[in-house]
Amino acid sequence: MSFIKIILFVYVLTSTALAQNNYHKPSSSSLSDMDNEIRKYMLANNIPGGLIAIAKDGKLDFVHTYGKSNVELDVDVARDHVFEIGSISKQFVTAAVMMLVEEGKLKLDDPIHKYLPQLPSEWIGVTVRQTLNHTSGIPDYEEIFTYDIYRLRVTPEDIIKIATSRPMDFEPGTGWYYSNTAFYLASMIVERIDGLPIGKVLKKRIFDPVGMSSTRFADPETIIKGRAEGYWVNKKGDLINRNATETSSTLGAGGLLSSAVDMAKWDAVLYGNELLSEESKEIMWTSTILPDGTDMGYALGWNVKNDRGLKTTSHGGQVAGFVANFSRYTDEGVAVIVFLNRYRVSSENAKDIVLNYIMPNTIK
Repeated sequence: MSFIKIILFVYVLTSTALAQNNYHKPSSSSLSDMDNEIRKYMLANNIPGGLIAIAKDGKLDFVHTYGKSNVELDVDVARDHVFEIGSISKQFVTAAVMMLVEEGKLKLDDPIHKYLPQLPSEWIGVTVRQTLNHTSGIPDYEEIFTYDIYRLRVTPEDIIKIATSRPMDFEPGTGWYYSNTAFYLASMIVERIDGLPIGKVLKKRIFDPVGMSSTRFADPETIIKGRAEGYWVNKKGDLINRNATETSSTLGAGGLLSSAVDMAKWDAVLYGNELLSEESKEIMWTSTILPDGTDMGYALGWNVKNDRGLKTTSHGGQVAGFVANFSRYTDEGVAVIVFLNRYRVSSENAKDIVLNYIMPNTIK
């Protein structure tokens, strides 16, 4: 081995070691302090239950549970309980789209009308890529109809009608605005190409191969083992059970249930090439740059903004009754998973508490 090769080899080893030095599994006393902070945060925000998990190099390092997954039945949160993960669902739809791209069945810059010719003429010019990075300009149906839509069984035609009740937010590709409608359309395209409902597509392409046995679309009419109940707080400050809600309105924009174990498996498979090639993952995690040069810090179904100076791929989720966060710090080989069963609270705040203990060198 030449001298230059030796130097480069040592440099790579040193750089890798330094990159991974930020993570420290807390001592028992530090974990106890972290638990106390999480409990204080939950108590202050009337959050009945939650779960914090850390995956290191794709394997669960620890899982801590708090409070109740079902207040009425006095059921404690368990490590295998499943929570609704809201918009974290978007990354699975994106993965399915990238698989179709690899198979030559779809191109990211294809117009969506190529696959969904029934769509309104106002949306002509929108591409598949733009549905995934929120530059389509298509209005968000949730913003128009609010979260009450989760109490209704709706059809794709209903969603399209709601979204077209408002003009386009901007010309496709010229701006950025978060649109669940656009992801709904991306899911419809996947369904059209694969010839299956999106839930079955994701099960066949991702959940079964990865072994994510607890991950599925929520169905209010199905009894799901270990399913946490979701809650909200009324104007009087009373904790109210949201009850099982419809997911027909979310399709791939949200609606999935998952567990900490399954999300750790998802984290692990993203380090390899079993599902997606390195090229596909690079495209999926490349930030969106607008025509004016603005870096949105959002790629295809993933946030890619640095967190505390660390390279991060992440997404939060909020759906009636739940919030969640899945943040991957890939240089450290660390993923943080947060599930809370109360609507309109911050999963980011809970994640930040955890980071203070597992990566103390990064405290702001």
